[in-house]
Parts: sequence; C-alpha cells; structure tokens
Amino acid sequence: MTSSACCSIPPVIIQGYEKKGDYSPYGGLEKAYITGPDPKDTGRAILVVYDVLGYSTQGLQGADILAQSVNARVVVPDFLRGSYFDLAWMKPDASPEDKERMQQFRADKANPIKYLEEVATVASSLKAAGAKKVALVGFCWGGKVATLTGTDPDVVDATVVIHPGAVDPQDAEGVAVPFAMYDSKDEDKEKCDAFMKALESKPFAAKNERKRYDTMHHGWAAARGNLENEENLKEFKDVFATMSAFLNRVLDSE
Repeated sequence: MTSSACCSIPPVIIQGYEKKGDYSPYGGLEKAYITGPDPKDTGRAILVVYDVLGYSTQGLQGADILAQSVNARVVVPDFLRGSYFDLAWMKPDASPEDKERMQQFRADKANPIKYLEEVATVASSLKAAGAKKVALVGFCWGGKVATLTGTDPDVVDATVVIHPGAVDPQDAEGVAVPFAMYDSKDEDKEKCDAFMKALESKPFAAKNERKRYDTMHHGWAAARGNLENEENLKEFKDVFATMSAFLNRVLDSE
C-alpha cells in the first residue's frame, strides 16, 4: 500500500531517469548540480552534500524530487572534485595498495572538517541569490559534514542526514538548528538514539524528526540504492516524502 506521504512527491523513475537540472560552477566551486526554481521567487534553498561515491542517477533524481516537492532551489556541489570513493577498495580480495588508498582517502580527501568552510560559502551564495532560508541535506559522509555545519544558525536553518556516516552523539551538543535523521539498519542504533536524545533539550526540539528504516541498507537513498528492488523503491519514495514534509515545515516556520 502506498502512503499518503509517498503521493506528495513526483513519480520515481526506476530506469532511464533524465535529470531536470544541469551542472555549472557555483559558490566558488567549479561544478555543482543545480535544479529547481530561482530562490528569489521562493525564498527557499537546499544544499545537498552527496555521499563519497559522488554524483549518481539516484542522487540527481532525489535532488529533483526535493526541488519540486519543497519548491526550492537545490544545489549539489562537487566538493570531492571528481575524486570519489572506489567500492573496489572494499572487496575481500582488495590488494594492499587498494586498502592503503582507502585509508588515505578516508583520512585526507574525506575529512569532513576540510569542507565546512566551502559549505558555508555555498550557503552564503544561496542567500545572496535570494534564499531567505537554506536547509542542508547530507547523505552518508555528507551527513557528517551536514551535522558539523549545523552548529551555526547563520549558515543554515535546518539539517537533514540520511543513512549518516560516523554518527557521534557528542556532535549533537553543537547542533543549533532543527534536525532530522533517517537512518538505516546499518547505522549504530544506540549512537543514533543517543544523538537524537541529546537534542531533546534544544529550544527547537519539537521540530526535530527521526525515522529509522530497519529494512534498508546503508546507502539505499543515494548511490547504493537499487530502485529495481520493490522494498528499496518503496522506502526511497518514503524517505524523500518524509524529508520533504520536514523541510516544508521548518522552512515555513519563523
């Protein structure tokens, strides 16, 4: 059965999806996927931080869904500049060289702290372009970046993390804007529980949201999502509908 929430987003295309937006430089970065209405017309913008696999058809479709269902300009910057995580590095028979590349990538290229200033610059560019409110959405690795950026209400007005990577309950202390978490079965439940529990004392606590997708694997809503799988497709639709509803609420509020 389809929930009413799933009916609130555009139809999800399983194969042959054609993106609605395009790539262009933005906010000091050479490349970003940009979709949705001009922020001068709606006052809304969403900055998406992709997962370490970079751009994907699923991710672009998700950005287009948010643009339409939230009526917002959506920008997905290429923070990793084309140098993405290679899943071959994680294979059981991966060579010592590949294992070393993986460790080096995690320690250097994927260090979230390196990108906080750039995220703030893109958010500032969106506000300069007319956005009165900017929400930050992060997938996997991008979730960590989004969480650490959500400590400054002058930069973003809301934070959303989907199958977030490296969840640390201590990070919740610094969160200063309404926060939504949509975690999968592969995220540490105790840490996710503790993180959201720590947000209950915040003045914006009533706006926060959390939903755990116990049947979904890490990455189901982004590059590792298999939309040909019935359950994955259903939950892909659900998380984008749920996220859109959250964003509409917080971007409307004072």
